[in-house]
Amino acid sequence: MSKVKSAIITTLFVIAIVVLALFSTVSWPVAGTDGTDTLNSFVSNIHLGGDFTGNAYVMLYPEGVISAADYDIVVKDSENADKDKYESKYEPRGGVYVDKDKLANEDEFKASIKKDADVLNGRFGGKEYSSYSVALEDEGYAIKVTVPTNKTYVQYKNGGSLTEIENTFTYLTMDGELTLRNSSTYEGSKSVLPSVNDRAEDCFKDVNVYSMAGNYFVRMIFTKSGLEKIKSVVTEDASAYFYIGETYLNGFDLTNDALSNISNNTLTLNTGKSAAQDYAILLNTAINGKTLTNSYNSDTANLGTNMVAVTPTFGEHAAIYLFVVLLLALVAAIVFPFVKYKKLGFVCAMVTLIYALALVCAVMLIEIQITVAGALAAVLGLGLLLFSNCFVFEAIRKESLLGRTLQASVKAGYKKTLWTVLDLHIILLAASLMFALIGVGEVAACGLVFFIATIASYVLYWFTRFMWYVISAPVKDKFKFCGFKREAYDED
Repeated sequence: MSKVKSAIITTLFVIAIVVLALFSTVSWPVAGTDGTDTLNSFVSNIHLGGDFTGNAYVMLYPEGVISAADYDIVVKDSENADKDKYESKYEPRGGVYVDKDKLANEDEFKASIKKDADVLNGRFGGKEYSSYSVALEDEGYAIKVTVPTNKTYVQYKNGGSLTEIENTFTYLTMDGELTLRNSSTYEGSKSVLPSVNDRAEDCFKDVNVYSMAGNYFVRMIFTKSGLEKIKSVVTEDASAYFYIGETYLNGFDLTNDALSNISNNTLTLNTGKSAAQDYAILLNTAINGKTLTNSYNSDTANLGTNMVAVTPTFGEHAAIYLFVVLLLALVAAIVFPFVKYKKLGFVCAMVTLIYALALVCAVMLIEIQITVAGALAAVLGLGLLLFSNCFVFEAIRKESLLGRTLQASVKAGYKKTLWTVLDLHIILLAASLMFALIGVGEVAACGLVFFIATIASYVLYWFTRFMWYVISAPVKDKFKFCGFKREAYDED
């Protein structure tokens, strides 16, 4: 390859890396907005786990159970008209007070709460959080649900709203069965299905989420008979409204226009990602009979489900510390090849930067929630790339010591290490894919990160050879370029 071609190819790759690195790490104001709008970097748009941006939790008290704090609000207020009623109605159990009527069948009541906790565990598991927990509290009379705030660094830094999390808690803790009713107001409404024996859940095969071009959709797949029943009662003047228990699900009405757009018994509705997940999870659990037995927080003194935000596990500046640690790991991976392989280190530096930028883009676009374990998976992928390159470089060094030309040494080195490197990547790829598909929460997120990292490592392993050829092509002393020494020479 000529010097001109080598220079052009190298320059194009360097420019691409610099531009991508700029967008990945630097944020700047959008022109014409007086600094009010900012083009945020890719890194700052990555969603972070509770380790870095904190968690949020709610305490769920079934009907007939109130917290000690709510009990005290009423009982310690001598002027409260319900004071005597509360004292005669409730008995203490751990940190809560339980209606005496519920205690008549205490074991059965606690069993229903445990069953609801299992249903909630399945619902929140469908949200693909990096970590979450659904735990029984107060001797099994309450349920505590904890999820990460799922903020990006920008949202966390600017004190972003928790509305999305609040909506998720609201929808996924709804109790009752699925019905299709003739009004958006529960009082006075009735089922729209032709027969009293018809159940709304029997009208659906599945409800799921899919995305296309950055948009998210709720996809409702009807049974053939169920769709015919719904169409028979939905006209231009009448619609079917979704309810879970007595709660109307706003935005998912089955109108005549909506039903006319159904293809292959499937109705697709456009909404945001989190809302699409919430609706799909809620409806899918309802049609599969996984409903909550009890109504929660319906008789608390403050009348509502209060969400509590918890500070990050590793402190307020944990996200910055993570960035610094990852940056140091990246610098170390760049410096080491320069020390050991001289100018060949420039090729390794390019490949290392491409790996880092590719991983940042993939994590941002797929919206993987990064935790400490996820960051470690990314570093392990970087280590895999560095090991693969150093492994083949050492094999090439050994070949060059036998007196072969560098070109012959490179061919022999890559040939001898091919199956070792390939087998290693296949094993790690299979393991990471298994964790991504079978695991849940943080395990699945880490598996997906390492799956992407392993693919990037293998592709860039071969890209290293290409760039080595491109950059070293015009160099006369190729052994010096690589930091190799020939100790055996052919005699003239």
